[in-house]
Amino acid sequence: MIADYFEFLKKIADKDISVKKIRFIREFIGVEGGFIRFVIELRDGSELHAFEYINSDLHKIDYSYHWQDKEKRLITRWDNAPHHSEIETFPHHVHEGEDIKQSEEPTFVEILKKIGERI
Repeated sequence: MIADYFEFLKKIADKDISVKKIRFIREFIGVEGGFIRFVIELRDGSELHAFEYINSDLHKIDYSYHWQDKEKRLITRWDNAPHHSEIETFPHHVHEGEDIKQSEEPTFVEILKKIGERI
């Protein structure tokens, strides 16, 4: 199941019109969970650094979608690192520049859609 889910993520990225190139960094599939990390070069030269760690039920334990411009400056990062307990949607949040805002847990498909609408 985990392998199928990771293949789904790869196919979604490969077919997205905003994606220019995909570079896979690491993938691990175990009995109780797995993780995948990859970088997507987008058509405007920006990059999306994606990471998901999931359990065997395909529930995301940890995630980060870090979108940066050509100069490697943060545009937006969605993650669930537990360091903003003041946010109503804790641990889920989004970094937009210096601002930290609430965010529901996004899917990879939603992230690509949001980015595609902005580039």
